[in-house]
Amino acid sequence: MLRIGEAAKKFDISNRTLRYWEEEGILSSTRTEKGYRFYDSENTNRIKQIVLLRKLRMPIADIERIFISDDFDVAIDALTSHLENLRQESTVVNSLRTLIEKLISHIKAEKNLTQVFSYLEKQSKTTDSELEKALQIMLSERYNHMSANVLSDVRIVRLPAMTVAAYRAMSETPEKDCSEVMNKFVLNNSLQRKGCFRHFGFNNPSPSENNPVYGYEMWVAIPENFEIPEPLVKKQFDGGLYASIPTKMGEIGENWQKLYNWVKNNDKYEVDFSFQWLEESTDFETFISSDESAQQLDLMEPIKLK
Repeated sequence: MLRIGEAAKKFDISNRTLRYWEEEGILSSTRTEKGYRFYDSENTNRIKQIVLLRKLRMPIADIERIFISDDFDVAIDALTSHLENLRQESTVVNSLRTLIEKLISHIKAEKNLTQVFSYLEKQSKTTDSELEKALQIMLSERYNHMSANVLSDVRIVRLPAMTVAAYRAMSETPEKDCSEVMNKFVLNNSLQRKGCFRHFGFNNPSPSENNPVYGYEMWVAIPENFEIPEPLVKKQFDGGLYASIPTKMGEIGENWQKLYNWVKNNDKYEVDFSFQWLEESTDFETFISSDESAQQLDLMEPIKLK
């Protein structure tokens, strides 16, 4: 039997990811009287299988489909689709590599960047060129879907100072409990329709191995003079500079790690620990009405110039 913290550490994934897999029905745990989650040998092996498929870069939605259905045909269909996506990606990489090799040769031979860019422009207009083949695949819906799992463009955004209504839940399921209170407050006051509206959440405190009870806090931007009822409290957020990427709920743990590593290895920015790390739902009504597999958040890590 493995405690949730031990399983997270062993397989290098987050507690939140494990809880999400339980909510999606592809994993189950045993609870003690004190609320600790344990995984038996069958579910520990299931975690290992999921992690192996993620290392093959399979989308989490396909992995969920495989384990929920427990059907060989579904598994074959998902793996076949993933293989085709990888072939498409390989075509793009090979085409771009060939083109870049030619560009290097042209630069060495011509020693004139204007002529080199002229060659590149002509290539982009030739239907049978390496560049055109790569662009066709990169702009296709299939390639965009496949590439969504790869951390690429990190946005640098500055959040303004704002007044927020805040609520924190401490429980075994604080995200759910916090949402119930905050969603009611937002909808009753139609705050999602106001121009200043923004909706954030974050762990407070984060889960720990020896404590099944942890906290999650939510903030909703409100007009400065807006009256809020208990148990919500009014707070002032100073704003700040953030590195941000989008994520789906099933990939939130690993994408937080990717964003952290991006900032850690960045030559220009570093983490600013004086500001709060945030998760923002950019479309509140869609977020609360959709199933979790379709929900999206923007992960926001506070940064500052080095």
